Amino acid sequence: MTTVQILRSWWRVRYPVYAFGLAVGLVMMWLPFKTSQDNDAWGRRLRVDGVPAQAVVDELVHKRRNTMHLRYEFAGAQRQAEVGCWEVCLPAGSAVRIWVNPNDPGDFVTDFDILSGHRGRLQGVVGAAGLVLSGWMALAVIARGYQRRRDRQRHDWQRQQRDQRRRQFANARAGEKRKPSR
Repeated sequence: MTTVQILRSWWRVRYPVYAFGLAVGLVMMWLPFKTSQDNDAWGRRLRVDGVPAQAVVDELVHKRRNTMHLRYEFAGAQRQAEVGCWEVCLPAGSAVRIWVNPNDPGDFVTDFDILSGHRGRLQGVVGAAGLVLSGWMALAVIARGYQRRRDRQRHDWQRQQRDQRRRQFANARAGEKRKPSR
């Protein structure tokens, strides 16, 4: 295969790659929503199956993200955990009711429906990357469509010029001088 044929075949292959990238980006954007739904379902399940306990806010940290450090007692052991606070940030010393997973004492849900730890951060990053990827791929698919349209128009114009020249030379008689075109 010549270089031109390879480049033409690569150009034809890219369109499905763009469509596949668009689909992958959309799935990546769906992941944070699915994770949020799973976390909500797990919180509801912990409220039903979990062991109720009382936690105390040890400290409230305001850095890049607001975080409450909780201290609670479960199964005769003192435990500590952190909870992100976006809507509800309680001052240090406040009491919070929690439901603890009996199989994993570090896993709990608070009275205001926040799960322990920082869940879903990675999925949020993946979702943002999916948004960027799907945006790029959508632009590539649109640009590919415009490129194909422009190529068709250029080929149509070239075909018209070629047909016009053929007609011009076919109509000319041998040995007769033609008037110069203006």
